[in-house]
Amino acid sequence: MSKIIAVVAMLFAFLTGCATDATVRTHVSELAGTYYSGDGLGRLVYITLRPDGTFASDWQGCLGVYGEATGSWQLQGDQIIFSPAAERDALAGYLRRATTIRHDGRIGFARTQDVAHDKISLDLVFLKQDGGAY
Repeated sequence: MSKIIAVVAMLFAFLTGCATDATVRTHVSELAGTYYSGDGLGRLVYITLRPDGTFASDWQGCLGVYGEATGSWQLQGDQIIFSPAAERDALAGYLRRATTIRHDGRIGFARTQDVAHDKISLDLVFLKQDGGAY
């Protein structure tokens, strides 16, 4: 019985370590910057939120650039609302609304459709990159 409890405890620790649930309210000035999400191979998505309310994004992979999007963004509470002006390929329809989060002290966000029951898989979180130019 103690082995079962130990396995369940390890599984719980593993599963909770793979998700973040710290939604935050923040300010436009703190959000401005470059964000990254991906697996390092087929999905490397960069999004730059500029302080003037515009954004640029591209999806890169081992075969090149899979999609691009540009437009405007605004912050409403803990939600980022994207209004794309131009989209192509893999990023067409990808950015519409995101929930702001803080994970390991870093600001970030996840697309609202990727948030389930206030839990977000870390693989789907966009974390702010240090020193990102905008």
